[in-house]
Amino acid sequence: MTEETHDDILFNILKECKTLPVFLDHVFGFLKRRTDFYVVADNANSPVGLPPGISEAIVRQTYKKYEDVITVSEKSTSSTKQIENVPSKPLLNTNPSNSRLDSSRSYNGAMFDNYSWSQTYNEVDIYVKLPENTSGKNIIINTTAKNICIKLRDGSILLQGDLCQACKLDPIWSIDGKELQLHLEKFKEIWWDCCLSTEPKLDISKIECTKPLEDLPEEAQAKIQELQWNQEQKRLGLPTSVEIDSMNTLKKAWNAEGSPFSGPFDPNVVSFN
Repeated sequence: MTEETHDDILFNILKECKTLPVFLDHVFGFLKRRTDFYVVADNANSPVGLPPGISEAIVRQTYKKYEDVITVSEKSTSSTKQIENVPSKPLLNTNPSNSRLDSSRSYNGAMFDNYSWSQTYNEVDIYVKLPENTSGKNIIINTTAKNICIKLRDGSILLQGDLCQACKLDPIWSIDGKELQLHLEKFKEIWWDCCLSTEPKLDISKIECTKPLEDLPEEAQAKIQELQWNQEQKRLGLPTSVEIDSMNTLKKAWNAEGSPFSGPFDPNVVSFN
């Protein structure tokens, strides 16, 4: 998936929103309602939420990713105003280069002169530059759980080394123009701090570590959905799930034997702390 994949959809949404502030408000509102982006994890191993400060760091990182891409010039008959490029240092690209490889290929990974890699919680994609007019018949790929070797039939090595973590066997690969993509499935669902063991290590505390809702355990999905429902109830001025449970418990106990209450149910006489 490239950076332009959803451009048409996003542009139509932007036209409906009419201004960038409204558009961004909808984006972050979606993250609030439908994900755990705003939920602060109570511990490092929590399947729900992010560690304190990570959500803001993700936003800053994404902004910096595109900050040095655009230069805007405004020319008029009386003056010229130019916004200069501000050099930025990508948080995760440990060795960026001027290669043909797209920066989106290093999502949660890194980019190097002849290859880049990206990762999700359970998968790794490696993108390798190919010489001109290279076909699939000229490529030999040998992989084990901990090693990878990509070479041409004339013996030229394109990429070789030990993986930092084990992968399941039978990877999937394809060629797109002058680039080979190799898709690996992680043996353990953990974040990698490098792809090949010889690479500089990434700071995995700074990666974009949210997971799609459908990839979370059922218990975690249920918790997020409950949080989202309660947030919407509060917005509408309606009782949350905890308040509803408390009210149902009070109803059951209202006229029970030994209850200090009697008569018609009236929750206004009870104060909840």
